[in-house]
Amino acid sequence: MMMMMMMKVGPQTFGNSRKIEMITDSLVHGGIRTRRYAINPLGQKWPHHNITYRIIQFPNTLNVEDTRKAISIAFTKWSDVSPLSFTEVLEGNTTVDITIGVWLNDLVQVAAHEIGHALGLWHSRDPQALMHPNATYTGQRNIAQDDVWGIQRLYGCLDKKRVCDPWARLGFCERRKTFMKKNCPRRCNLCYEPVEAVTTPTPPPANVKIKMVPRGKVVGFRCGTKNPRSPPKVSWYKDGEQILGSIPGYIVMKDRDLRIVANEFNEGVYTCRIHRRGAIVSANSWAIRLKPGQPSNS
Repeated sequence: MMMMMMMKVGPQTFGNSRKIEMITDSLVHGGIRTRRYAINPLGQKWPHHNITYRIIQFPNTLNVEDTRKAISIAFTKWSDVSPLSFTEVLEGNTTVDITIGVWLNDLVQVAAHEIGHALGLWHSRDPQALMHPNATYTGQRNIAQDDVWGIQRLYGCLDKKRVCDPWARLGFCERRKTFMKKNCPRRCNLCYEPVEAVTTPTPPPANVKIKMVPRGKVVGFRCGTKNPRSPPKVSWYKDGEQILGSIPGYIVMKDRDLRIVANEFNEGVYTCRIHRRGAIVSANSWAIRLKPGQPSNS
């Protein structure tokens, strides 16, 4: 199976055009607590909510009509749980956001997974998630709660209709809950994970220092409080998983020091451990939380 997507976006979001192919890549750990989704490290996302696409290659094993229907279903999985809308542009010279080439049979599942990447999500650690790296092989076709948390973390949980208030006053939030969850989730308090729940931390262990920082701020940590005579062996962890090295642009690790750029990807609990003669002699932990901000309404 193979699927290709080409994204054309502005410099403040995804940068230059990128191509995503359906190839199994490395597992990237995601959020904290029960959230396991992962957002791309630089917090890149589309600058607008009305996204266009064009199919430029059709498979030999599926007719054009069924291919278009499958791709549309895949996009609908994401529009149902986010403020995003997707429109196919059939022909002409009109520039589109995503171009799709398809060479596979099982379109809906693979397309929905790859669309998640195109929208800014990385692989999830939740085995039930559509964005799990093995979802293609396990046949996971539906968007899970973890996927919804991730897409709403990027684009917010917004009402899609202007008449949500009068509908709510008519009792639709209770009487037509499924319909209102799709169209008026914010007004009916039906978001899977409201923005407030993400940015308000749960009480951490007593030995964890909490830092509430604005998005984009460079945050530094130093492991240990004393200056040792000889450089100690230090290991760094994020949410319990070891950080193996610096990642240009958002994580710099050097001996006892670690610096990060605060964004959704880097939010979490950081721990350092000092080792001597095979034993851990000290450890420090910091919980990084983003200060509450308004979701994008672009």
